[in-house]
Amino acid sequence: MEAYDVLVVGAGVGGLAAASLLAKEGMKTLVVEAGDRVGGRALSLRGEELREKGTGWYRRLLAAQYCWLAHASPSLEDMAAGGLLDGYTLDLGYHGVSLAGEGYFAVLRDLIGGYGTHPVVIKPFLTGSWLDGEFYREPPLSRNTEVDEKLQAELDRLGAHYLDFFGNFLAMAPHEFEELDRVSLHHHLEKIGFHRSKALYDYFRCVSTLITTINNPHEISIGDILRYAAQVIAPAILKGGDVYVGGFTEGGMMAWPEAVAARFLDFGGELRLNARLLSVETAEGRVQGAVLRSEGGEERIACRRLVFNPPVQELLGYLGEGVFPDAFARRISSLYGYGSVSPYMGLSRLPVPEEHAKRLMKTPCVVPRSQGFDWDVYMAWNIQSYIDPACAPSGKHLFTAYLPLTEAESKNREMVMRVVRAVPDFLEKVYPGFRDCVEWELYPVCTRLEGVAKSITQAGSLKPDVIVPGVEGLYLAGDTARGYGVAMDCACSSGILCASAITGRDYGME
Repeated sequence: MEAYDVLVVGAGVGGLAAASLLAKEGMKTLVVEAGDRVGGRALSLRGEELREKGTGWYRRLLAAQYCWLAHASPSLEDMAAGGLLDGYTLDLGYHGVSLAGEGYFAVLRDLIGGYGTHPVVIKPFLTGSWLDGEFYREPPLSRNTEVDEKLQAELDRLGAHYLDFFGNFLAMAPHEFEELDRVSLHHHLEKIGFHRSKALYDYFRCVSTLITTINNPHEISIGDILRYAAQVIAPAILKGGDVYVGGFTEGGMMAWPEAVAARFLDFGGELRLNARLLSVETAEGRVQGAVLRSEGGEERIACRRLVFNPPVQELLGYLGEGVFPDAFARRISSLYGYGSVSPYMGLSRLPVPEEHAKRLMKTPCVVPRSQGFDWDVYMAWNIQSYIDPACAPSGKHLFTAYLPLTEAESKNREMVMRVVRAVPDFLEKVYPGFRDCVEWELYPVCTRLEGVAKSITQAGSLKPDVIVPGVEGLYLAGDTARGYGVAMDCACSSGILCASAITGRDYGME
């Protein structure tokens, strides 16, 4: 029986971030991943894989990451047989990278000394908004950023300034951000008076939904938004030059976790794919080891510490509620998720103006809440191939998007199909002739976004801490553990916080 200092369960963004730092510190670290590739939800697949491995493989890949396929046109079977996806690289869901990789991804990159022989290229994109049939241009963030003239006119009408949204965020202490984690976007906009302008309200709701993956402004937490602005965006702006809201990883999102995994191996770490956790062993209130199942059968691993990267609720299935303090068990049992529909479309030509193609575009309403939804369903969309031509065959284009839903909505086929039908209708209205360019469509749906979605009960400091109470040597990393930032940056920051808790090193995250 082999013994390790640390066993990391799950090679997602959070697990790999923690593992790479632990291995760099000289700890004997093993990462086990149930799937056939690293990345967790941040994984990519080539279209040729669907043709070669079949539609069942693709559906199982989705299911393993809490996703399902709502619709495909033509059918998934016809796509596979005809090789319609050949030459395309698809991420599992929408995976724009916060600040084009210069957020917490950059913190980790610097901590592990770069990506070594696996360079990662993240190509930035601009952003824009589509409000009430009008385009709002958003330049890169900089010291001299000027807001769209239509937005500025609304600010002038109210006697307000764009920076009123952020308040005195640069002078806030950590505990003040934690207090704001419980404050909703709606309450914040009312407090500063922006609710008196529909354009301003819709604009900041679009920005905030982009960050939090939640439609309802009464549920969106303002704390994590202002924390990220103060701790990541503002310092980047002060360094000079342009700061981009997001970007796409060249060759697919999985290039980033692959590079981090390679650095982990450089530091002497061990990675096992297709290895599933069966049980966690404890004695006298501390971690003793785990039992794994892989192609070679079952194996017991001895370890003093275990980092759990999957959703924290799944811990109860391995250890039961009785080993944890009642408050912790109740807390993780009460966590609720959000969902999203993430359309992919293969396009025969570019059907949008280049001014839009180079941007992530946002709109507050594609499906109105009058159709039974918790709130108007927002959409963010890109021509991903315009930013990263490598993700589509020559002469073709790849459209990607995401539309947030509640967890219940994402599991309701009828409601999801209302979204599926609304997306091409909306795009045709904004870009006449769009439908004629569509060669194929895929609509995967994610049902578990507890950590990525920053609600007033589950944002930032309100998530379970990376140190699990009641079991010494048990830690959390990933979306559902304490972490800060936007989308995958949140899981990355969680992994850094987890490594800090284990090593005692200050990595500058608190």
